[in-house]
Amino acid sequence: MLAPKSDFIGLEGVTHLATGGEPPLLKSHREAFEAFASDKARGFDGYRAHWAIGEDVRGRLAALTGLAANDFALLGSASAGIASVLSSIDWRSGDNVVTSSLEYASGRYAFARLAGLDVETRLVEPAGWQVELDALVAACDARTRIVYVSQVSYLTGQALDIAALSAALRPRGIALLVDVSHALGVVPVDGRLADFIVCAGYKWLLGTQTGILAWNQASWPEFEPLNIGWNSASQGPTPASYTLKEGAARAEAGNPNHLDVYLLRTSLAYLGDIGIDRIARHAWALGGTLRDALLDLGLEVTTPAEPDARAGNICFTHPAAARLMALAAQDDILVWADNGRVRLSVHAFVDEDDIARVLDRLPEYLREAG
Repeated sequence: MLAPKSDFIGLEGVTHLATGGEPPLLKSHREAFEAFASDKARGFDGYRAHWAIGEDVRGRLAALTGLAANDFALLGSASAGIASVLSSIDWRSGDNVVTSSLEYASGRYAFARLAGLDVETRLVEPAGWQVELDALVAACDARTRIVYVSQVSYLTGQALDIAALSAALRPRGIALLVDVSHALGVVPVDGRLADFIVCAGYKWLLGTQTGILAWNQASWPEFEPLNIGWNSASQGPTPASYTLKEGAARAEAGNPNHLDVYLLRTSLAYLGDIGIDRIARHAWALGGTLRDALLDLGLEVTTPAEPDARAGNICFTHPAAARLMALAAQDDILVWADNGRVRLSVHAFVDEDDIARVLDRLPEYLREAG
């Protein structure tokens, strides 16, 4: 185990395989909350401290992704980041956008909403449970403006080759928006390969419900989102004029959720001390053991076998997925079930005993759930 269970709130006696939905918080998050509360009581000096914490977080995110600190905006959610990116594109009738039919709903719905602008959404069907990069690229043409994918699927656990996709799209001038919510914090993420990345801070980053948007200014120089406010810009010569801020902060219409940012800083420091490469090796190894055992039980596993084609999520389909989750919870084994599948997530605080425990109990759950 890379991260002792004693470092977390509520993990005593619990096998927690639900990080893909909600991870536990660190005990040190209590100190982060106290720091926020103390700063909040200090008036303007405390308010200035809030923004300094945000700058520290941007720097840590830059170190994790290879981007610059001012490439990052701290928003209310990853979904808000997707909306901000799409609002910045000058859409024309006849344009199209490409994603997978298995992609997360926030991206699919945001794309579908563009129909009112006469923009076509092209949903690429998977081969079985796997999204094929060649199919995504083949769906693009001269009118394709942006492709949206997840580096790691919330639904199947598949990890895409973002480098290969980027190499295919960048010469054609097609923007690449990558959701790294199920990658950042558990496997390496190279933000330089995408034009935009979004991330939910409350999953593998061990934070709370906040969102991260990165704008790769080096690869995509134009980004003028419609959703701006006092924090996005500087006052111009008239009350109705303004100049957008440099960097991705132009997407921050107002205050970031400062408390969430304090908590995120604690999470990033904790994960950084362990090392993402170490966490990735740990997740790949235990995930491989888990995946093989699920196959031995005759389950339809949707997560690929190769380590570089998966991360921490190992998923299988089941008609009584919610029942399996409820049965496991009775034994203090936490998994995540929705959309007719069960997801088991391996993070740094999961160890061999956790894997053995769920595999020991799972056959009984399967019998009882029918």
